[in-house]
Amino acid sequence: MINEEWTEYYVYLEELRESGVTNMFGATPYLREEFDLGRKEAMKILSSWMENYDELISKGIIRR
Repeated sequence: MINEEWTEYYVYLEELRESGVTNMFGATPYLREEFDLGRKEAMKILSSWMENYDELISKGIIRR
């Protein structure tokens, strides 16, 4: 399920993916640094982004 409160994080993750800076399985430290998040919270957000990627695109939250 998409957490609407995490929209900013989802957009950031998509931009990170597009940049090619890291494999997305290694994105947790980037989220933590950018948003000052704890490890567990950043992992939850990343997991949500991965699990709901197609839905995020279909709802226009992120664009490929």
